[in-house]
Amino acid sequence: MSVFEQIVRVLRSRKFWALLAALATVAGTYFAGQVDAWQALQAVIAALAVYSTGVALEDFSKKSVMKP
Repeated sequence: MSVFEQIVRVLRSRKFWALLAALATVAGTYFAGQVDAWQALQAVIAALAVYSTGVALEDFSKKSVMKP
């Protein structure tokens, strides 16, 4: 799979768009003064952890199905 195909695959992923929505929400709340920097950092790390776990589970399930 080429790099371009991988980028297109990521851009079509609902998990990716949910991650961007979460990061935009964190940025909005931080700049609105509703959370401090530490809370914003925790939220960013949590969003990235959820995204990476979702991708890992998806990859694992695809490999499990592929095995004979």
